[in-house]
Amino acid sequence: MNANTIETTNVGLVEAIYAAFAKGDIPAILATMDPAIEWVSGGSRDDFPTLGVRHGVDGAASFFRDVAQHDQFTSFEPRQFVASGNMVVALGHYGITVKSTGAHFESDWAHVFTIKDGKGVRFQEFTDTAAFLKAGRV
Repeated sequence: MNANTIETTNVGLVEAIYAAFAKGDIPAILATMDPAIEWVSGGSRDDFPTLGVRHGVDGAASFFRDVAQHDQFTSFEPRQFVASGNMVVALGHYGITVKSTGAHFESDWAHVFTIKDGKGVRFQEFTDTAAFLKAGRV
């Protein structure tokens, strides 16, 4: 495959992941992942339960369980996709109400997916981790 075909295919995979997330279809998301995926979301789990580093599909699944337990999305908007080789960067925005405190915040985010042989091998989220910390401790 040439670079443009790989990039188009990889963007399609990421778009499918977001479509599955919008429907709450976590098994479909997990099916796109390499068994050894590294899942990195912002800062430390000590600051907020959905943050931190997780490993493997089970680790990624634990992220989605924590999100369901702690976050209520009021918006989730992937807005732009940038692909280069095996990497896709998605830029977007979300609004979250923390279930335990009722505090609401909004943040722009960047998600970086690394894809190898059609499977996600690494995910990293860049977001306003201070907003997570503050909303979780109101």
